[in-house]
Amino acid sequence: MTALSTPSHDGIDVRVIVTNDENELAAIAQADVQAVIYRPPPPAWLQEIAEAVEAGRFRIARNILPDVRRDEIARWLEGDLPTGVVSDQARADLKDDIVALTDRLHSLTGAVRFMLRIFTEAPSTECSFHVDTVPPGAPAVGLLRVYNGAGTDYVDPTNLTSFADFYRYLGRHERLRRDRRTARQDGDAAALLRLEREIAAHGAARPFLRRPDENAVAPAGSIVAFRHIDVRHHWSDHFKARAWIHSSPMTGTPRLVVNLTSPQRPPRRRPARGGDSD
Repeated sequence: MTALSTPSHDGIDVRVIVTNDENELAAIAQADVQAVIYRPPPPAWLQEIAEAVEAGRFRIARNILPDVRRDEIARWLEGDLPTGVVSDQARADLKDDIVALTDRLHSLTGAVRFMLRIFTEAPSTECSFHVDTVPPGAPAVGLLRVYNGAGTDYVDPTNLTSFADFYRYLGRHERLRRDRRTARQDGDAAALLRLEREIAAHGAARPFLRRPDENAVAPAGSIVAFRHIDVRHHWSDHFKARAWIHSSPMTGTPRLVVNLTSPQRPPRRRPARGGDSD
């Protein structure tokens, strides 16, 4: 196991843990851990899936199942994963692997209802560094698995200046993306070219990093347990341990991406007899 850590302004040494031990995923429950990157041995079926995704044969449109149980996810996968492009066994193994992510998230958070995001897509400049959010009061932990292709870039906590600086960067990136969409819709080629250049320059500058040229990567195949930010605190200068900054690569072959969170509030603890809390 390795860990990257830095003192945060809340007095906590913030860590990202990189490990080959699946049991270390449980460390995401610790207040000083932004993310745990677990690198399992690659299963035998993964190469077949990866080749089909990268060749464009195994395709899944962007899908969000917003509030579902484990069995509902299993049924959706059985009905909607592509057929006839990989062996039946590889398809079944992929389905079982995704369903197993719900078991892992249940063990980490107690969740029994889930939000599943799944898609195959080539990287682009649409998605730069960002943090993922959850609804108010929902478990602030989720799981990410990118099955193939380039890994997921993330920010070493020792490299982040502050979340205030990061959100200034993110706000400008989102404004540039909106302007680019408008230029595309209007057919304004000159504005589109200018905005493409501005987006590239802004992304390269990364003013929220102490060392802008440094990259940390969670390799494809990893299972990442990571901190999400309660949407009520998004855009605030919150503690570094509260969220993991990450990004898809800007270029490359199509990747199969699965992101799992829970939309539910944790159950309330019932008072003990006599009115005292547990």
